[in-house]
Amino acid sequence: MKALTTKTCLREKLKATTGLLQKLRHLAEEPQHSMPDAFIWMISGGKRIAYMRIPIRSLIYSIVEEECGKECGKVQTLFLRLPGKKAAGSAGWAIQGKLSIYLWLGLAKHKKEYLQNLPKGYEITPEIHNAARHASIPPVVVTYKEKMLFQLRAHMYQARSLIGSDASGLSDPFCRVVFSVKSRSTMVIDETLSPTWDEMLVFDDVTVFGTHDEVKTDPPTVVIEIFDQDRVGKAEYIGRAMAKPHVKLSREDYARPSFPPQLDWHDIYRGSEPAGELLAAFELLEIASDKDREMLPEVPPPSGQSTTDQGPIIPVPKGIRPILSKHRIEVLFWGLRDLKRVQFMSVESPRVDIECAGHVLQSSLIIDVKKNPNFSVPVKYFDVDLPDNELYCPPLTIRVVDCRSFGRYTLVGTHVINSLRKFMYIPTTKSAKQAIKRMFPGKPNPDHPQTVSTAANDIAITMEHDRRPLLAGKMDESAIITISTVMHIARLTTSLQGGKKAFKQETNIKKRRKASMADEDLNTEALDWWTKYFASLEALIEAGKASPDIMAPIDPLDVDQTERQTHRVSSGNVGHRPTTDDTGAEMTGKDVKKMEKALKKMQESDSEAKYKHTLKGTTTAIRLAKNLSPKTQRKKKLYENTAKMVVFPNELEEQTEFSGFKEWLHTFELYRGKKTGDEFDDQSRVVGKFKGSMKVYKIPLPTDIDDHTIMGGDPQYGMFQGIPSNEPVKVLVRIYVVKASDLHPADINGKADPYVVIQLGRTKISDKENYISKQLNPVFGKCFDIEATFPMESTLNVQIYDWDLVGSDDLIGQTTIDLENRFYSRHRATCGLGNTYEISGYNAWRDPMKPTQILGKLCKDGKLDGPHFSRDRVRVANRIFTIDQSHEHISHNDEEEFSRKDMEEHLALAALHHWEEIPKVGCKLVQEHVETRALYNPDKPGIEQGKLEMWVDMFPMDMPSPGQSVEIAPRKPKSYELRVIIWNTDEVVLEDDAFFTGEKMSDIYVKGWVKGPEDTQTTDIHYRSLTGEGNFNWRFLYPLDYLVAEEKIVISRKETLFSWDETETKVPARLHMQVWDADHFSADDFLGAFTMDLNRFPRGAKSAKQCTLDMLKTDGSVPMMSIFKQRRVKGWWPFYIKKDNDELELTGKVEAELHLLPSEDAEKNPAGHGRSEPDPLDKPNRPDSSFIWFINPLKSIRYILWHNYRWLIIKVILVLLLAILLGLFFYSLPGYSVKKMMGA
Repeated sequence: MKALTTKTCLREKLKATTGLLQKLRHLAEEPQHSMPDAFIWMISGGKRIAYMRIPIRSLIYSIVEEECGKECGKVQTLFLRLPGKKAAGSAGWAIQGKLSIYLWLGLAKHKKEYLQNLPKGYEITPEIHNAARHASIPPVVVTYKEKMLFQLRAHMYQARSLIGSDASGLSDPFCRVVFSVKSRSTMVIDETLSPTWDEMLVFDDVTVFGTHDEVKTDPPTVVIEIFDQDRVGKAEYIGRAMAKPHVKLSREDYARPSFPPQLDWHDIYRGSEPAGELLAAFELLEIASDKDREMLPEVPPPSGQSTTDQGPIIPVPKGIRPILSKHRIEVLFWGLRDLKRVQFMSVESPRVDIECAGHVLQSSLIIDVKKNPNFSVPVKYFDVDLPDNELYCPPLTIRVVDCRSFGRYTLVGTHVINSLRKFMYIPTTKSAKQAIKRMFPGKPNPDHPQTVSTAANDIAITMEHDRRPLLAGKMDESAIITISTVMHIARLTTSLQGGKKAFKQETNIKKRRKASMADEDLNTEALDWWTKYFASLEALIEAGKASPDIMAPIDPLDVDQTERQTHRVSSGNVGHRPTTDDTGAEMTGKDVKKMEKALKKMQESDSEAKYKHTLKGTTTAIRLAKNLSPKTQRKKKLYENTAKMVVFPNELEEQTEFSGFKEWLHTFELYRGKKTGDEFDDQSRVVGKFKGSMKVYKIPLPTDIDDHTIMGGDPQYGMFQGIPSNEPVKVLVRIYVVKASDLHPADINGKADPYVVIQLGRTKISDKENYISKQLNPVFGKCFDIEATFPMESTLNVQIYDWDLVGSDDLIGQTTIDLENRFYSRHRATCGLGNTYEISGYNAWRDPMKPTQILGKLCKDGKLDGPHFSRDRVRVANRIFTIDQSHEHISHNDEEEFSRKDMEEHLALAALHHWEEIPKVGCKLVQEHVETRALYNPDKPGIEQGKLEMWVDMFPMDMPSPGQSVEIAPRKPKSYELRVIIWNTDEVVLEDDAFFTGEKMSDIYVKGWVKGPEDTQTTDIHYRSLTGEGNFNWRFLYPLDYLVAEEKIVISRKETLFSWDETETKVPARLHMQVWDADHFSADDFLGAFTMDLNRFPRGAKSAKQCTLDMLKTDGSVPMMSIFKQRRVKGWWPFYIKKDNDELELTGKVEAELHLLPSEDAEKNPAGHGRSEPDPLDKPNRPDSSFIWFINPLKSIRYILWHNYRWLIIKVILVLLLAILLGLFFYSLPGYSVKKMMGA
C-alpha cells in the first residue's frame, strides 16, 4: 500500500484503507457471542433507574497482555443511561449516574491476578489474602489506608458554537463540572451561543485513591455538562465534554513550563453529534499537609458584583487568562436578503447587532426592507479587548432584530463566526520587509513583482517608485523581452478592417478553397458561437490530459499548446517582467518616459537587422519543410484564427482566482430555532441572509505601514474605503443557458423531457413550450433577458423541469446564483472579457464598453495614472505594455492596416488580461467563459441531479445598450437532396452456377442508404451477368438534413408508434452502397460493400481499370473530396469484403454519380426515382441474355438451350425425323406390299 501511494492517488488509498478497516472490525464482531455481555443496573426503591451494557470481550483476562480486554482490570468511569425507549431522543442525552468501577473477568486458575491493577494503598486483609484460593470468594469491601487529598481548580473561560435550545435559536448556557463525588456550576449567560464565563470553580478536599505515579499518569476524568437554563421547568441538556486535569504533586514546584496550565479547546458532544467547543483548563493540586495548603497558588479576588448560589464568582487567574490587546472591529453593513416571517409577521424594519467580547455594535435601521434592504450607513466600527493568541479569540455573533411598533424588538435570526482568522488584518511594515531582506539576502523580496511565464505576444515592463536613474548611458537591451504578436495582428486585420483588404482576403479564400478541395480545413462559412465553444472544450480536454510537471515542447504555431502552459493566459496578450537597475531598484514615473524613447530607438534598429537561419542536419530540414508547406500553414492559420473562450468545469465562483467573489462582501446565513441534528430540518432554520464583511486589526496601526486595502486605499483611513454605493440600481440581466448533461431520469422509460425555468425576483420565465423530448443531455441554446433592480432582485434561480403530458411537471434540479456579489466584485464579473477585440462575426465584442473605456474606468476607480497611449504601447501606473512589430512576417502594409483606435483597443485588452499585475488594485478579471453548475433538488439534498452549462451577463441600465444577444441557438440543419445515379458495375464476383449450363453468373443489383437500413433503396436486377458487368441507369433520391459545422445528418423520427414527439438523432454523413446477388428461392447473397464518408471520400477513378483497393488508403496519398463542396461527382469506386485476417478483397466496381442539391433547388428541378419521370434516365443497354427464365421461356430456349446446345438439338431433330420416317416406312410397308401383291 505504501509503495503504491502517490500524491494523485492518496485519497483513493485512504478510502480503500478505511474500507479495509471496516471489514476487519466486522470480522472482529462475532455473529453469535459465546459469552453474554455484562449489565450494570442502578436500582432505587425496587425500580430499575439506569443501566450500562459492557461487551464481555473488553473484560476478559489473558496471561498474554495483547489478548486482554481493553477495560480488564482497570478503573473506568461509566455514565449510566435510561433503559428502553426512555433513552431515545433528548431524554437519553443527560447522565443518569456516574460510576467509577473496577471489573475483571477470567478463568479460575487466573484468580490470583484479579487485584493486580487495582490502585495501590489498600489494606491487605485476610479476606484479600485468601481470595486467591480456589474456593474463596472476593472481599466485599476494600479499605484504603493510603489516600491523597487534592484541590481541583476548573478554569472555565468560554464556549463557542453551542446548540441553540430556545425558540429564538439562542441559549442561556451554564456549565456543571463533575469530579469524583462533587459538582459545581457556573453562572448563567443569557441569550448567547458563545458564552464567556471567565470563572474559576474550586473543589476542595477531593479524595483520590492510588499511588502518586498512578494519579500522575492516569488522573480521574473531569466531566463538564452544559445546560440551557429555562425560566419554567428544568434545565435543558446541551452537551458534554470530558477532560483530564494537570496534576501537581506536593513534591513538585508550581512553575513553568508545566504550571500554570494553558487554556485548551475541548469538544462538546450531544450523543454522537458535535455540540460545540469549550475553552477551559483544569489543574489538580495535591494537599499533603497544611503547609501545602498554604503554598497553593493564590486565588484571585471575587469579581464582586453578582454571586451565585454557591458563593462569589472567582475570575480566571492572570497567568491562565489570555493576554488581551486593544483591537478594532470594522464592520461593513451592506444589507439583508430573503428574510422570512417571524411570529406570523413579515420583517419590515430590521437592524443588525454585532456582538464580540461583551461589546455590541448596532447598525442603522432599515426603514422599509421591501423598498431597499440595504443599510444607509454602511461602515461602522467598535473597539474591544481581544486575546493576542488567535486560538483564544471569542466568537463574533451577528444578530438581526426586527424593530416593531410600540417599542417591541423581535429576534429574527443569528449567525456565529467561531474563528476570526479569516477577517484578521495583519499589516505589513517597512521594518518587517527590511528584516526579511537581512535574514534572506540571496532571495528576492516576497512583495516584489515576479516574472510569470505568459503567452509570447506582448511585453510589460514593471517599475516601482524609486528615485534612482533608469539609464546611466545606453539602455541595457537584456532588460527587455520582445515577444511576437503575429496571430493577434492577423486576427485584428481580418476582423477590424474592411474595404479593399477584406475583398482581397475573400478572394484569396476562394482561390485557396478551389486549390485544395481535398484538404480537411475548417469550413469558414460555418463558423459560429458553437465553433468557438467546441474549440474551447477541446482545449480544456487537452489541458486536462497534460501533466503539470512535464509539459510538451512549445510550438509557436500551435495555439492550444501555448495556452496549456502553466501560468499562461488564454488570451495570450501580454507578458510582464519587473524592470530594475543593477541594484534591484525599480524605476520612477519619469524613468518610464525614458524607457519609452529607448524602446522606440531599439525597435527602429531591430527592424533594419536581418537574420539568417541555417539548417543543421537532414532531420531539421525535413521538419522545417513540413512545417512551412502551404498545406500545413493553411491548416495552422485556420486553426489559429478560431476564437476560444474559457470553459470552467465547475461554478465560476469556485475558481480560486476569484475567491467566490467575496473579496469584500460576504454572505452570512441567519438561523432561528432549535438545532435538531437532522440535516433537512436544520436547513429550514435559515430565516435570511446578512450581506456584509468585517476586518479585525490591532490598534493603533504601525506608523511605517507599507500596505493597502483590498480597494487600494490607505489602511489608516479605514478598511472599506472606495467600496461602491449600495443604492438600488437597475440592471439588464442576460442569462445564457447552453445545455445540460447527465440529468436524473424523471420518466418511467429512463428519460426526461426537460425545459428551462428562470426566476429572478418576481419575474419568472418558463420555456415549457420548447421542451426537449426524451433527453438526458439536452442542448437548450437559449438566452433570456430580464430587467431587475439590485438588491431587491439579485438571486437568480435556474430550474430544469420535466414536462409531463398528464399531471404537474416535476422539478429535476436547480441552481442559484448570487448576482449581487458578481455585480459589485472587483473581478468585473458583469461581462467576460473576450480574447480579442472584433466588431463583427461570431466572436464580436459583446460588452457595451470598449476595452479602452473599461481600462479608463478601472484606472479612474483605482486612482491610477493612465492609461497613456502612444503609437504601439500603453502605460498604466508603472507598467508599459507594448507590441513587437519587428517580426519578419509582419510587413509594413500590415502595420498600415491598423488604425490608431484599433491599436489602442488591442493594447487596452492586453492590459486588461493582465490587470492582476497592476500594483495595489490589480486582480484577475473574468474572461469570456461558460461555467458548469451542479443541479440539486431540494427534496433530495446533497445529491447532484446533473450539470448545467451557462453564463450570465449584467449591464447597468444607465450605460449604453449592449446590443443584440449572442446567438447560441442549437445549430439548425440545412435541407439537401442527394441524388445518386448507379450507372454500371464491373468485375462483380459471380456467385451462382447456371442450372442447365453450369456457367458462373450473378443476378446483380445495388442497394444503398444514408440515414439507416430503413432508408434503403435498391436498383432493378441485372439478370444473368456472366462477366460481372451490370447496367442500371438507376437514380436514388435521399432527402437529408445536414449540420454543416458538425458534419452530421439529423434524423427526426418517432421512437415508437405511441410516442408523442419526434426524437432527434445525429448520424455521420455516410452513403452506404452494397452489391448483392438475387436469389428467388433462397436468401440473397452479399457480394461486397463500399461506405462513402460524404465529407471526405476518395476521388472516383475515371475508368474501371483505374479503380483499385489503393483508393481506400488513408495515409494521405489518395486525394479526397467532399460532396458538400464539390456538389457533383462521378467516377468508379470499389466494392470489397473483409476476410478473417482483416485483409480487404476486391469484389466489384461501381460507376456512380453523386449530385447534392439544396432542397430549394431540388424542388425547382425535380427528378424521379429510378428511371421515372420527371427527368427520366435512359434504359440501360443490357445484353439480350439478361432476363429471368421462368417469365421469358422463349428467350430461355433461345439464349440458354439453343445458344449452348444448338448442334445437339439439330442432331436430335435429325435423328427424330429419321426415326419418324423409318417408323412411317415400316408402318406403311405391309399395306403397301399387300396392295402390290393384290394388284390394287
